[in-house]
Amino acid sequence: MSKNSLVKKKIKEILTKKNLSIRNLSKLIDHSPGSFNEVVNGKKSFSKIVIKKLLPILEVSEEEFNSWILADKYPRELIELAVKNRKEFPYKRKRLLTTKIDAILREKYMSRADLATQVKYSQSTLNKMIIGKRNVSKSVLKRISEALETPQDEILSWIIADKYSLESLEEALAEK
Repeated sequence: MSKNSLVKKKIKEILTKKNLSIRNLSKLIDHSPGSFNEVVNGKKSFSKIVIKKLLPILEVSEEEFNSWILADKYPRELIELAVKNRKEFPYKRKRLLTTKIDAILREKYMSRADLATQVKYSQSTLNKMIIGKRNVSKSVLKRISEALETPQDEILSWIIADKYSLESLEEALAEK
């Protein structure tokens, strides 16, 4: 199963109804056909710019499109956990990841500097990850998980809940 199998299936269904091909669609969004084909086939990620151009042509909302990406990218259990965490954390202006990590650090009488030392990572870069200004790599996620004694899936669900709307998360569950 390709990385974007649901995304590819949904796009092809819509294009069939509109009597368009992937190649035609790539031209409509002013994207190279070869590169766009790699995106649709899951070899590359959809950029925000490409998604923004696709939505009006496909006549789908950003939430719906994101739900397809989510359903392809993450297992059902992780999406369920992200939905649960998002519902329990209704704040729009606060990041779940930041709030949860800071709470665990307080419980452990640790600072972010202590965490950076423990995970052997630059404090500045780690802070950017915690506040959502930089992606958290798998290796750093693993080390944070170990340092905080918190399952990786739990931390990843906080990241997902911060990145996607509740509507996208719930639609992704419906696709599973």
